Amino acid sequence: MDRRRRGFTLIELMVSSAVTFVTVLAVSAAFLGYTQSFYTQAGIRGGQASLRQTHLMVVRNLRMAGYGMEPPLAFDFPAGWGRDGTNSVNRSNQLSFRMRNPAFNAFASNVGSTAITLAEPLTEGLRKGQVIQVVCTGAVGWTYAQLSEDAPKGSAALPLEVADPDGKFPRMNKFTPVCFNSAGGSAKTAIFKIDVFHYSVRLVDDDGDATTPGRPYLFRRHGLGEKNPLEDNYGEPVAEDIEAMRVSFLREDGSSFIPDPTQPAPDYGTALDDPLRKNNSPANIRAVVIGLVARSSTRDSGASKDRMNDIPAFGRKLVLSGKDLIELPEEALTTDPVTNKPIAYGFRRVVSEMTVQVRNMRSSELPLPVYSLNAGTPDECKGKLPTDNFNCAGG
Repeated sequence: MDRRRRGFTLIELMVSSAVTFVTVLAVSAAFLGYTQSFYTQAGIRGGQASLRQTHLMVVRNLRMAGYGMEPPLAFDFPAGWGRDGTNSVNRSNQLSFRMRNPAFNAFASNVGSTAITLAEPLTEGLRKGQVIQVVCTGAVGWTYAQLSEDAPKGSAALPLEVADPDGKFPRMNKFTPVCFNSAGGSAKTAIFKIDVFHYSVRLVDDDGDATTPGRPYLFRRHGLGEKNPLEDNYGEPVAEDIEAMRVSFLREDGSSFIPDPTQPAPDYGTALDDPLRKNNSPANIRAVVIGLVARSSTRDSGASKDRMNDIPAFGRKLVLSGKDLIELPEEALTTDPVTNKPIAYGFRRVVSEMTVQVRNMRSSELPLPVYSLNAGTPDECKGKLPTDNFNCAGG
């Protein structure tokens, strides 16, 4: 029986090849699109995660600002802190504040203008530049000083920086009250640690290419062990891709103002309706508005240089015009004002603002309880006292 071999014609092969090619092309395009979308969304999620982390960290620390301190000393305003300052990268404010560390206390046996001798050795080390609060028994007097050298764990001496000629914080060293001279007797002089939190946005050249914009990081400084010039001491990076930070301060009535440390500050005896409680002194800060811009951790590969190439505006800003404080609209940034380099393009950006109540600034008296010692028990305070003497004389 004659059987003929059957096969595909050339046209059939060409048609099948074309169909296969189109199918593979469609699947590849879909896969590439999915991959690009995946990485884009992953970058956006990275920026959002960094934003949440930053807000939680800054807000948690900021809520403690001014704890155990006089309100005029709670916030610091270093050179260029404002959004229009020459050192403000991406028009970013610096945020600097202080608080007493509630987990540290010590007692002094001798207080001097250049050194303090402790009653017991340190249970943890203190670094050069650490600000300390020295409080007399019963908080009848207190002052501040700054360590001139590291004080390692186990040390019983705290070397101090020379007092500032004008008695400025933190090198006040005002140990003139009689109460400090009785440190070696039955009364005790308490030593507390003042923590400093200084946040700022800095650009880091992580790709080694000086012609491209650096990657933005949020840095935190504590003012410890720093070298000169201070501008080179960025501190530690605590969050990546935080591209801008805006800080605004509010009074008791909710009005915005630019704090001026040179203005007279109200004290604990100032009446609540006194004009001093309504001026621009930092002591009148009652809330802080923190605005952040976070960018995606990866660039959108489909974006051109003329897309997504600016830092969005926050809305409005306060500007001092003569003697008047006026509001002007913010402007989106396309060029970094310090480096004059264009803003990195192709990044998705998220803007967020949060208002933080600074409750320690509302105190009408210093949170250092005045107490007296029981005559029969020299080391016992009248009233409820922790059995380990923790924070006695000022907690």
